[in-house]
Amino acid sequence: MLTGAAITALAVTAGPAHGAPAPRHPTAQAAASAKAPGGVVFGGITPQSWPVVVALNRARNRVDRVAIGLDVTCTSGDSFGTNDGFQKLKLSKRGRFTTTYGPQRIDAGGVPADVESKVVGRMSSDRGSMRGVWSLKITIYEPTGTTALDTCDSGLVRWTATQ
Repeated sequence: MLTGAAITALAVTAGPAHGAPAPRHPTAQAAASAKAPGGVVFGGITPQSWPVVVALNRARNRVDRVAIGLDVTCTSGDSFGTNDGFQKLKLSKRGRFTTTYGPQRIDAGGVPADVESKVVGRMSSDRGSMRGVWSLKITIYEPTGTTALDTCDSGLVRWTATQ
């Protein structure tokens, strides 16, 4: 079982960049300080009471940014909240997008962990809202990185965002 400090380190590290450089997956600081999008923005609150935001470019053919807050529950009984996000995702002509991340090994305060996430979304036919599902899974290992100690999972979180 992880200590409170390890859970805190994991929650901070498992945010949008998941500790690894990935151009479509911003760090929390970069996402917070990025300039306002030039296109349309959709927003909502998830069933877990976290925000979800989808920002499209002006041409509405790309998701400039999509971000969400998630509750994550571990097999050990621990739980924590974290955020996740992606950048620059192609929006199909039918208004759909999907992407995955990982599994990617990170160092969460001296604790090795594999992080993986997936988002699937689509725009409504009237183009006034978006909806989809998001999942985040973190597998935590003992210090040598070979034996899994805990698995933390958001499950499938359904989201809806409107203009």
